[in-house]
Amino acid sequence: MELIEVLQQINQQSMQSAGLTDLQIGTVTSAAPLEITVDTLMQPLKAEVLYLTEPVVEKKIPVLTHLHTTSGFAHNHDITTLRHTHTSGGDTTGEGLSGTYPTEEALSKDAFESDQQLTSIVCYENGAALPVQNGFIILNRALAVGDKVLLLRVQSGQKFIILSRVMGGGS
Repeated sequence: MELIEVLQQINQQSMQSAGLTDLQIGTVTSAAPLEITVDTLMQPLKAEVLYLTEPVVEKKIPVLTHLHTTSGFAHNHDITTLRHTHTSGGDTTGEGLSGTYPTEEALSKDAFESDQQLTSIVCYENGAALPVQNGFIILNRALAVGDKVLLLRVQSGQKFIILSRVMGGGS
C-alpha cells in the first residue's frame, strides 16, 4: 500500500469517527420532557439538542359542535268566529259568545334547543380513517414513549433533527 492510500484511509476513518452527519434510529424514552435513546451505552438525548420536524409535531382539528337555541318562540291563535246560540220551539236565543278568544300557547320559549356534534365528519389518510380523541381529529399525534424515530445527527453529534417516526423495520 502506498503512502497516499494510507493517508486517505486514515482520513476516511477520522471522518467516520467524527460523525459529521449521520442517520440514526432512536427510541422515545420520555415524552415530557422529550428524551430519545439512540444507544444503551449513551445517556438519552435531551430536548435541548433535539429539533422536531413537521411529521412528528402534534396536529389536530376540533370536531365541530353545532348549537341552535330558538328562544322566545311562541305560537297561538285568536279565534274571532265563535258564535253560540240555542233554538227551542222555533225560537232562537241571542248569541252567547262574541269577541276574540286566544288559544293556549302551542310552543313555549326555548322549545328547540339542540347541542350535537357533527359526527359524520371523517378524515382519511392512506385509506384509513384518522382517529378522533376528546373531540379532535388527530392528524399527527405527539411523540409517545416507545416510538421509533429517524434522527439526523448534525454538528458532530451536538444536535439531532427528528425527521419522522419509523414504522416497522429494525433499529
